[in-house]
Amino acid sequence: MKKKPIRKRKPSIYYKTEMVKKGKQIIWRAVEMPSKLVLKESFFEEDVKTLVKFQNKNKTFGIFGFPNFFDCRTSKERMLDKGKSNYGR
Repeated sequence: MKKKPIRKRKPSIYYKTEMVKKGKQIIWRAVEMPSKLVLKESFFEEDVKTLVKFQNKNKTFGIFGFPNFFDCRTSKERMLDKGKSNYGR
């Protein structure tokens, strides 16, 4: 008798806010997890919180998440990230 293959679950997409220090400024970011895509940067936390709350409720791009061209980081920041980001838990 054969065992049923175990069905692997895809990690679900969610959005969260992160506080980042750029130079002497403190900036809030809306980050898509687990792809670590930065959707919006703002000086005010409230601007980012509204986007995160809306995306967690509605999931505009469904299970696929946002395309890479929505990433608002500079190309230098993306190159330094190398897939390992400080946005982990």
